[in-house]
Amino acid sequence: MIEPTLFEVSKSQWDLLNGFANWFSAAGSFAAAAVALYIANRAAKPSAKVSVGHRILLGPGSSKPYREFVVFRIVNTGDRPIRVIQMGWKVGLFQKRFAVQVYDVALSSVMPIELAHGQEAAWYVPLSAREEPWLECFAKGMLVPHYRTALWTLRAQIPTGRGAYKTTARGVHKG
Repeated sequence: MIEPTLFEVSKSQWDLLNGFANWFSAAGSFAAAAVALYIANRAAKPSAKVSVGHRILLGPGSSKPYREFVVFRIVNTGDRPIRVIQMGWKVGLFQKRFAVQVYDVALSSVMPIELAHGQEAAWYVPLSAREEPWLECFAKGMLVPHYRTALWTLRAQIPTGRGAYKTTARGVHKG
């Protein structure tokens, strides 16, 4: 008996080719499930934008010398709420040192604070509220004796209840 053909391919060859269709559909299903899990896991993580910088406070009737601050600011850019519990600094490559930063309660957001999507909070650290200026005190306490390595590894941190958000503190300088 003559075996039927289609496009000059025999039935047994078509059966062999169709056997691979199951393998390809299984691989496609696995890839789709993996991508869906990746997207779901990525969206579930909190995310925020953090900035730290030197600011001068100006207002009606203000005169020199203007009040200067280091300002920590966080904006929740994720879909999940985040809870900010403190802020501070980290210095060092192998021997890390950490410091919790104190701020001006009158100008700043309350802490701890819960931030929903799009909400922001800011904390103001006055630079001239002490007998010794804040920058000099900070440099003596955190950056000495290896100031070049310390400046290179200096990071501001805003830990939250669901992970820590960090940023470099390059904007912190008096100028």
